[in-house]
Amino acid sequence: MTGRATAVGLMAVVTVTLAGPYSEWVVRSSYMTTNYFPLGLAFIFIFLVAVLNPLLKLVGRCYGLGGDELGVVHMMLIAAVSVPTYGITGYVISIAASPFYYATTENGWAEYLHHHIPRWVVPGGGPEVAWFFEGLPAGASIPWRIWLAPLFWWGSLIAATLALCVCLVAIFRKQWVEQERLSFPVVHVPLAMMEGAEDERLLPRFMRSRLFWVGFGIAAFKIVWNIPGYFNSGWPGLPPVILRIPQGQIFPGISTILSLPLVGVTYFANVDVIFSIWVFYLVNLAEVTLFNRTGFSIGPPEMHSIRPSALSWQAFGAFAAIVLGGIWVAREHLREVLRRAFLNDASVDDGEEILSYRTAVFGCLASVVYILLWLHAIGIALSIAMLLVYAVVTIYLGLTRVVIEGGLMFVLGPLVPQAFPMHMVGPAALSGSTMTGLALSYGWVCDPIIAFLPCGANAAKVHSDRRFPRGTYLRAIALALGVSLALSFWFSLKLGYGFGSYNFGDFVFRRGGQVPFDTVISKMKAAEGFTFNRFAFLVLGALTTFGLTYLRHRFAWWRLHPIGFAVALTSPVRWTVLSFFVVWAVKVLIDRLGGLILYHRARPFFIGLVVGYFAAAGMSFVVDVIWFQGQGHVLYF
Repeated sequence: MTGRATAVGLMAVVTVTLAGPYSEWVVRSSYMTTNYFPLGLAFIFIFLVAVLNPLLKLVGRCYGLGGDELGVVHMMLIAAVSVPTYGITGYVISIAASPFYYATTENGWAEYLHHHIPRWVVPGGGPEVAWFFEGLPAGASIPWRIWLAPLFWWGSLIAATLALCVCLVAIFRKQWVEQERLSFPVVHVPLAMMEGAEDERLLPRFMRSRLFWVGFGIAAFKIVWNIPGYFNSGWPGLPPVILRIPQGQIFPGISTILSLPLVGVTYFANVDVIFSIWVFYLVNLAEVTLFNRTGFSIGPPEMHSIRPSALSWQAFGAFAAIVLGGIWVAREHLREVLRRAFLNDASVDDGEEILSYRTAVFGCLASVVYILLWLHAIGIALSIAMLLVYAVVTIYLGLTRVVIEGGLMFVLGPLVPQAFPMHMVGPAALSGSTMTGLALSYGWVCDPIIAFLPCGANAAKVHSDRRFPRGTYLRAIALALGVSLALSFWFSLKLGYGFGSYNFGDFVFRRGGQVPFDTVISKMKAAEGFTFNRFAFLVLGALTTFGLTYLRHRFAWWRLHPIGFAVALTSPVRWTVLSFFVVWAVKVLIDRLGGLILYHRARPFFIGLVVGYFAAAGMSFVVDVIWFQGQGHVLYF
């Protein structure tokens, strides 16, 4: 972790932290930080490797960044993109500011919730909070003082959560990377970009293949071709490739897009996972059609969850089974971890881990205790807080498995975590303070478009492949997260007060801040007790996943993977399932024609698809910043 790697990494962290909210909220351009391989990360890293580093080498070969230094920069970027907008800071600020600003006589927030809200967790409800949504009046300055206490306490909860994630990565890294040898498709392209950085030649090694430039040209052409259309509406633009089957009376319809960067990334994923995603998508469509035909429902769907509600609980059961199955497979490794942590067993070597096993285990325990105490302090009963923490850890570990094995760069959890404790007990049995605390906890986690644990696992893969010494990971990640959190909170408040966050037109500052409180109010009024139907679908999802796992390990010819069953109907997968079908068909064809040799020869083409798309999308963002402030052009897939 050299001085220049740290300096370049910090510049990259600052850039992506500021560019994310500025692009989404002010320019109204592309989403920079809202998936596990977002534009902000990809474009900045491509610029560093393909533009800045060759220029530094041109000045003098000794000035270029080496592969290890690029690895440090990439780890810092991976950590930083999990913070802005939808990652952490957007929802924390929105949900802390909303309970008094959006309260009306009609929604009943004041009657049901306000007397349960601890004042140290929100900035209040006066005009200074209203200015955040509506903009500062003439002559007024940003009231930083009202945010100091809330952001300090929210920050402590975030720090404990991030520490828990780092400790979990330290505990499972060896199992994921060395024992199971998971593919980590999302970091395959960045790792390829680091190879040969020390070469004397100016052009990076990954860019020296003709196939790379073919893939690059195909992915970049469409975006570059459409840029003149930003200036001239008569320009004949190229539309996205979309497959649409209209919705019928009972058939839910299909609308899915071909995403070239997703094709490029998932090329490096397990082919059985890719196959299972589109197969189970069709199975889930059949389930929805059957529910519509019979009128079956277990209740209204939860926000930030799969629809219909039955399938969200089924998929959550699948997530729970995937996590339990992963723990069972890792049982021998986990025994070694515990022996090292509690008995200091010298026969267990943890010298190559990002943390010692003792630090990781006790760090996990301390983080969970603090999180539980924090949730209890905002009013949640301790037993309910334990159920909530279980749901959050299950979703985070499940998403991590999906990302590092399946290569899904854009995926959500199947069920909003707060729904699990609510319905496992029954909203009618929960006190007003617990329900209010659960609403506030949406600021902690609700819509994990990007969560740190999968990002931390991908960073650990870079750490392992580059064979960094132990302290490198923790220093790089901690530095990036600390800078990104402080800068993101400051910049988000500055933009909100400067422009009026309601004027951003973004979900997080409109409905995003209202959904948690409307949700708990509706459940308090309905006074529903525990119902068996949700639990039944949870068990059904878990048993199906256990069955798929058993069949996969028992029969070599079995191809259906439980990850596909768990995520097939999440909204990002629905939107991009055509991409999974295409890349599965391509991989099957390559396997039939040339096997492993042809698979490796084709790698540069798919790396080119990823690099070409993000390079052109970055150019589009620059054009928007210069000429189209407030009316930018969103490129997401």
